[in-house]
Amino acid sequence: MKNSFINRFKSKKKINIKGKNIERFIKRLIKNNIEIISLEKIKYDEINIIIYKKDLEIIEEIKTIYEVDLIKSYGLDKIKNTLLKNKYILLFIVIGMIIIYFLSNMIFSIEVVHSSKEIRTLIKKELKEYGIDKYKLKKNYHELEDIKEQILNKYNNKIEWMEIEEYGTKYRIRVEERIVNNKKNTLYNRDLIAKKNGIIISVEASNGEIIKNKNDYVSKGDVIVSGNLSLNEEIKKQVPAKGKVYAEVWYTVKVKHPYHYKKITKTNKSKTIYSIKFINKYYNFELNRYKNKIIKNKTLIKNNYIPIGIIKQKQYEIIKIDKTYNKKDVIKAAINKAKNKLLKKLNNDSVILDYYILDKIYNKKNIELNIFFTVKENITDYRKINPIIDTKLDE
Repeated sequence: MKNSFINRFKSKKKINIKGKNIERFIKRLIKNNIEIISLEKIKYDEINIIIYKKDLEIIEEIKTIYEVDLIKSYGLDKIKNTLLKNKYILLFIVIGMIIIYFLSNMIFSIEVVHSSKEIRTLIKKELKEYGIDKYKLKKNYHELEDIKEQILNKYNNKIEWMEIEEYGTKYRIRVEERIVNNKKNTLYNRDLIAKKNGIIISVEASNGEIIKNKNDYVSKGDVIVSGNLSLNEEIKKQVPAKGKVYAEVWYTVKVKHPYHYKKITKTNKSKTIYSIKFINKYYNFELNRYKNKIIKNKTLIKNNYIPIGIIKQKQYEIIKIDKTYNKKDVIKAAINKAKNKLLKKLNNDSVILDYYILDKIYNKKNIELNIFFTVKENITDYRKINPIIDTKLDE
C-alpha cells in the first residue's frame, strides 16, 4: 500500500517507439533491466510504453534504428511542468490569498450603538488607544475581553455594560450607560382603572382601596383601585393608587394560510468577506458559513488576460421556508400564524389562554380562519381624581 502510494509520485515517461521488429526492441529493453509499466500496441511497427524517468537515457543509447518520441510525463515531473507552466497564475493566487488574509483580518468599520454622541465619542477614543481603529488588524477574543474590562473599570461610574461584537470586517460595540437617578417621582392622586373590557383574573394593589375583585366583569374606564380612602362613606384621604390588574380579554383574528408556503426572510446577521474569483468559482478564508445567504459582489481587482480577480462580498444570512401542507397541518400553521399576529399587538407579559375557531373556509390555494381568542392581559390604567373640597360651616 505504502509502495503503491510512493510509486504514484515517481517520475514516469510515456514514449512512442516506431520501427521494424518492435518485439526485438522490447526484448532489448528487458535485457537492459528497463521496467515497462504499461505497453500499448498502436500498429505492427509502433507502440506506446510507460517507463520510469531514470530509464529514458538508457533507451536513448540503445535505440539504434528505432524512432523514440516523448509523449507525456507523469508523477513529480508532471507536477513540476504544470507548476512551471502556470507559475504566473499561481503567483497571482498566492499574492491574492495573502491580500485576502490581511483584508479579512482588518477592521474597516467601527459602530458604537448608543443614543448619546458623548458616549459614542468616548468609546471610540478609548478603543483607538488600545489599537482598535479603522484599517488596523483585528484583536483576538482574549485581547478584546481584556480591553473591554479595562474600559469598564476606568469608567465604572459612567458605563454599566459593554460588549464588542465582530461582524466580518466590522466591530459593533454595544454600550449601556450607568444612570444614577436621585430624583423621587411625585405621583398625583389617582384611581387605577380598566384599560379595556374584561373579567378580572387578579388584582395587586400597593396603595389605594380595592373596589373590584377576581371574577368581576369590568368595562373600559371602571375604577378597580380607588385613590379615595373612605370611612363611613366619607372620603377621608386621597392617595395615588398603585397596583397591577390582569384580566381575561377577548379578540377575534382573521387569517389566511396557503397550502404551499414559500418565504425568504433576512436575519439581522451580515458580514463582509474577500474572495478570489477563478473563472466562475470563489475561494476565501470564510469561517462560520451561513447555511443560506444572499451575496452582493463588488470587484476590487480584475485582469483582462487571466480569469482571476479579487472580490469584496457582502453576505446577508437568510432563512428559507418551502413547505407543502395537508389540511390538518395547514390549520395548525394558520392558528400559529394568528397567535403570532395577535401577540405582536399585545404587551410582553400577555398570555393567550385559549382559542376557538369560529369560521373555517377551504379555498383552492389557501385556508381562511376566523379565530376567537381569550387572553390574560394587563389592563392597568390610571385616571387623575379631583381634589376634595373642604367646606366648613360657621357655627
